[in-house]
Amino acid sequence: MNVKKIMIIGTGGTIAGTGNGASALTEYRAGSIGVQELMQAVPTLEGYGPFESIQFSNIDSSEMSPYRWVRLALLVNEVAERDDIGGIVITHGTDTMEETAYFLQLTVHTKKPVVMTGSMRPATALSADGPVNLLQAVQVARSESAKGQGVLVVMNGYIDSAREVAKLHTTDVGTFGNAQLGHMGCVQNGRGYLYYAPCRTHTKDSEFILREEVELPPIGIVNLYAGLDLDVIDFIAQRSKGLIIGGFGHGTLPQSVREVLKKITIPKVRSSRIGNGIVSSNSSDAKEGLIVSDSLSPVKARILLMLALQRERSREDLERIFASY
Repeated sequence: MNVKKIMIIGTGGTIAGTGNGASALTEYRAGSIGVQELMQAVPTLEGYGPFESIQFSNIDSSEMSPYRWVRLALLVNEVAERDDIGGIVITHGTDTMEETAYFLQLTVHTKKPVVMTGSMRPATALSADGPVNLLQAVQVARSESAKGQGVLVVMNGYIDSAREVAKLHTTDVGTFGNAQLGHMGCVQNGRGYLYYAPCRTHTKDSEFILREEVELPPIGIVNLYAGLDLDVIDFIAQRSKGLIIGGFGHGTLPQSVREVLKKITIPKVRSSRIGNGIVSSNSSDAKEGLIVSDSLSPVKARILLMLALQRERSREDLERIFASY
């Protein structure tokens, strides 16, 4: 039987990091070893081959950027179109994994499994979690149930959807999850088990198509705090094509902030700094030109608005997009 390849794309991160000894869990150099070396550290991985690998980058994921996202999405789309590829696994740092995953969720057009993984401990650490995470990511990429489910994040034995997943702890190996809706599935006995499917538009059905390297419009984020200097909002808005406001609680905006926003004419999205729950519209949003983020965090709302504003959109069209994705 002709078994299709799994493509493993390395971008760097802690999973490719090295520290000064086995006890160095938080001080290390991310992106120090290549994807081939990562694969060689998992002896049982070969049983899930054949494989091919690409070293896309080798960086700390805090250095990830929209420019790199576009290039990575173009690469993943190119790989996914190959008849000899059955699935794709991307190794990535955890700091921005949720953002990269959601960007790919919106811009990669395939039913083939696309799985992201990383680690919280460097490769040289005692009980490094990278090898088992990579193995389980490959096992999910080989699972029939992963087809058509969008971009998945596999960490610490769990499977999460790119739209909802978030990093929830600074150092715990169980950091990735979805505090509001729970994990999408788990990995056991060498295969992925999925218990719900993403309902929002993604991957193969997405309207966001990248055919070449493009410069995405800058989108600013202002997370509110008590006593915010209102000049900060103007400062960021003047340098942006769209603005995300991380409000209090249910996206609550003080009247002083609303007055500033009334004078800003770029698209504005009302989100919440909380990280869980839905920001739903109220009677004043339409009058004040505000769009609501639904359940998207400020960083993910930024990504959706960035892609939406590749062309001019009406407020109504932006409302549709935030309700659909």
